Formats: sequence, C-alpha cells, structure tokens
Amino acid sequence: MNFKQLNGIQLYHAFISGAQRLINEKVFLNKINVFPVPDGDTGSNMASLMQRIINDSRGYDHIGKTMESISSAAIAGSRGNSGIIFSEYLNGVYEGVKELETADVRQFHSAVLNGIKKAYDAIFNPVEGTILTVFRKAFKFDKDVDDFNDYFALAKVQADRALKETPEELEILKINNVVDAGANGLTLFIEGINYYFENGVEQAVSDHEDNHGEVLNHGEYQEVLSERYCTEALLSNVKVGPSELKALMKDQGTSLVVSGRKEKMRIHIHTNTPDLVIFKLREYGEIIEQKVDDMIRQQQATQKNHPRIAVITDTIADIPMDIADKYHIHYLPLYLLIDDVSFLDKFTITTNTFYKMLDKGKSFSSSQPDKVTIERNLSFLTQNYDHVLVITVASKLSGTYNAVSKFAKDNEKITVLDSKQNSGAQGLVVIAAARMAFEGRPIEEIVEYIPRLSARTKIYVSVKTLKYMVRQGRVSKVTGLVGKLMNLKPVIGLDKDGGGEITAKSFSLSGNVRAILKLLKKAPVANYAIVHSLDEQRALKLAAKVEKLTGKKYDYIELISPIVAMNAGIGAVAVAVTYEKEID
Repeated sequence: MNFKQLNGIQLYHAFISGAQRLINEKVFLNKINVFPVPDGDTGSNMASLMQRIINDSRGYDHIGKTMESISSAAIAGSRGNSGIIFSEYLNGVYEGVKELETADVRQFHSAVLNGIKKAYDAIFNPVEGTILTVFRKAFKFDKDVDDFNDYFALAKVQADRALKETPEELEILKINNVVDAGANGLTLFIEGINYYFENGVEQAVSDHEDNHGEVLNHGEYQEVLSERYCTEALLSNVKVGPSELKALMKDQGTSLVVSGRKEKMRIHIHTNTPDLVIFKLREYGEIIEQKVDDMIRQQQATQKNHPRIAVITDTIADIPMDIADKYHIHYLPLYLLIDDVSFLDKFTITTNTFYKMLDKGKSFSSSQPDKVTIERNLSFLTQNYDHVLVITVASKLSGTYNAVSKFAKDNEKITVLDSKQNSGAQGLVVIAAARMAFEGRPIEEIVEYIPRLSARTKIYVSVKTLKYMVRQGRVSKVTGLVGKLMNLKPVIGLDKDGGGEITAKSFSLSGNVRAILKLLKKAPVANYAIVHSLDEQRALKLAAKVEKLTGKKYDYIELISPIVAMNAGIGAVAVAVTYEKEID
C-alpha cells in the first residue's frame, strides 16, 4: 500500500499503533531508567502519556484537527522528563500541520522538524544521548522520500541505530550498560507507527508485559540527588508563553521542561521545595493538576536489596523524614483545598506555608487521594516489591481507606489496613510495620500484629483554641461558643474505632497538660512521640514532662501535616503513645 498523502484518520491510527507498542514495554523501560535520575518510572510516565492519547484524542479527516486532538491529550497526560519532552514534540508537529487538511511527506517532515526544535527548546539544559538525540537522528534524512511507508521505515532504522549509540554519548548509560529509557520509548513509538504503515492495522496491546528479565540492578549505581522531588503541574490560561515561563522558573530547580501553549501548559522540574514552585506557578496561571514524586524513595524502591514488603501510608501520618528514609516509608498524598485551590498535603503545601494562608482563606477542606494517584503509586510499588502494605488514617476520619481498598481488592500483592489512628499515633504504627518489613518478617506476621499494636496506641491533643475545629465541623458551633465563653481547653483524642472525641477537659493550658499526664498513667508506656503545630518550645516542654513521668525519652518530635493543622490550629501539641497493654 502506498501512502503519498496522509489524512487525519490515517495519522491517528498510526499514532495509536505507536502508543500501544510503547505501552507494551513500560515495565522494561522502567527497568532501564537511569537518566536524569534512576527512579524507575520512565516507562510508567511515557505509558501514561500514550494512554491519555488513546483515551482522549480523536481522529478526523483533517490532519490539523487530528494533531490538535493528539497534542492536547498529550499535554494533559504527559508525565516525567521524557513524557513532557514528547508532548512538546507533538505540540510542534501540530503547529506545523494545523492549517492542513492532508499532508505529503515534505509537509509532514517540515512539521516533524518543528516538533524536534520545540522539544529541544522546551528543556533548560538539553542533554545528548537521550530522547532528543533519537528524535534528531531518526528524522535526519540524506535522501528524498515521498512515501510514508518509506519515511517511517527509514525513521525506524535510524532510530534503532541512534538508540544503540546513546551509551557512547551519556556516561551514566555506559556505566549501567543500558540505552536511554526515554529514547527507547521513542524508538518503540516509531516502530509501532511503522507497523501500521506496513500492515494497515494498529499494533495490538499485549495481554502481558515483557519484563525482559532482570535488565538492570539499580543497586549497582546510586546517584546522589541534589534535588529530591520530581514536581509537575498542568496549567490553564497561562499569562506567559512556554519560553517565558521557562525563564521565570529556571532558578527553582533542575531538569526543567515546559511544554504546551497558553491555553494549557505542562511544567516539569526537580526541586527540594515543591511548595514554593507551586506557589510561584500560581502567579502565572490556574493550576488544574499537580504531581510530586519523591525520587529518593523511588530510587530505594528500584534497588535490588530493599525489603521485599513496601510500607506506604497517607500524609496524615506524621513521621520525621530521617525515620521515613531509614525504613523506606512511602507516602500517598491527600488533597488540601483552600478557596477551591487544590494542594498536595505535605508536598505542594507544607505546614509553614499553610499557616500563612490560614486566617486569609475563606474556605478549607480536605479530600482523599484520587483514583489516578492511588493507581499510579501502588502500581509502581507492586512492580518493585513482593507485597505492598498500605496503612491508612482512621476510616472514621477520611475516605482514604475505602478508596485504596477498592483499587486493591483484586490484587493479592496489596494489603490495606485501617490504622484507626491519625497524626503521630498513625506514625508510630506505620514505623513499627516498616521496621518489621526491614527485619524481613513475613507479611502475615505484620498484618496480624499491627491491629493489636494500634489498639494499644493513643493520641492526646492539647489545642489552644476550638476555633479551627468548629470551622471544620469537628465540634459543633454550640460547643465552640460554650468553649470560648468558658475558656475550655479540651484534650482531643480518638476512640477505639478511630472517631474523634473529647478525652479530657480543662480551663487552662497548664490544666490541659496535667490532664494528658494523668492519661499517660493509665498503663506503662512502651514508647511515645510528640507532634506540634508550629510551637516547638511548647512541644519540648511537654516532652520533658512526659520523660520525667515515664522515665523514657520520646521517639521523635515532629511538625504535624497541613491537613491535621487545619483542624488543630496554631500552637497545638500532642502526645502519641503506645502503651504496653491495651487500655479502656
């Protein structure tokens, strides 16, 4: 079959064939992912982009309309460094054909070259030996071609050759004896397109993914990361163009990529302060989607000798970073909404940044992780661990347990437990589970032990004011009014099922602390932690009193999460304690 002229329907089927070819190899691409960081998610990110194209784009007779649909879906669905570069390439192709009904090879090739230029321009510091190199070499022709069969057959041959050369151009690839994962993804995409032109049908999606064996032991190469968080945002109605936004954000981190157009734009950056990145981006457009990946945790997950059980919790659990790093504890972020603007708890909003907004905002609420976030995080973990143990905030306080359980119900590799706790108490339970996983305990033993541990764990919160709990509906307005008039300083805790309750009452902060100390005398204390909302001095004073009472030093002192802070208010402190036996 000859293809001298290409219409939108043909282009659509060719690109869908390429997308499906890449999706078939996403696990393999994850395994060889070492650049820009060895976080093992390039395949998942590129497959997410391709799946979005399959789900959201449409084919039209008009090639320009087809490419507009594909490009828009790609910008919305792009993830990771290579995925966003790829989406900008597609955006450039769209720009080149947007006025055309059909295209010959010369016209289409001109659009492809525009796409490659856009891909290079999207990156603050382009690096050769990557997807960029394969784009450039695959479509650099030394002879005239006037048929799309020949065009993509030649592009496939040249892409394969360019891919094999990537280790010679990028040292990290040579060290690990792999090709670049993003470049390999592009090569697969071109292979799928070529399949369509050779056979007249799309490449089928495989029922199973070929892992190609143990391609790479990520433990052999451990990069020291200068920036911890891979941060991405999708913006709409952007006030500046991609090049201007790139210039404005260049000092916020590394691996900066900006893709799209003013109507819809995607940004990718590696940073240590994702909250500051998101706050800065809000100046230039409406953030309609955001994602933050902890690349250190991803690195740990791809190493060969990590524990065989992954422990993941939601961001309500308050655990110091050094302990989470030591035991490889993963986080599933909840959402915090302030005046209808969404943030990722602990990631794109911290307790410090939240309190700057606390008295200025008009409405505050929180929500459980969405389906896409749950699926993306748990799928990554099931690829890298024998079993995944999810320990959530009390189901009485959040829908997170039910949402995760729905995803995990048919997956034998995932177990979901309701901690029936929150904040520091949830943290103590999660740390215990992660420690057991590190010791190599079997999943059955951990799952049997954790509910019994949780039953011995309590949290006692000393709040300075009921104002924020009233606002969030945690206590009634009548109770809040009475509490204000009577200067009530309650101790807030959780009942045995994880529901909120007033555990003790007093009329002063000192009386409040005495009430907590009295509660700690109910049984011998095994261990405890102190958490607080921007009042470290008060936390240290409480810790000293608890140590004097129990003869034991705290496990840790930690700042509470923004969502917990939304309810507790500034100045709250709490003791999370595990007793040596269950109490009433």
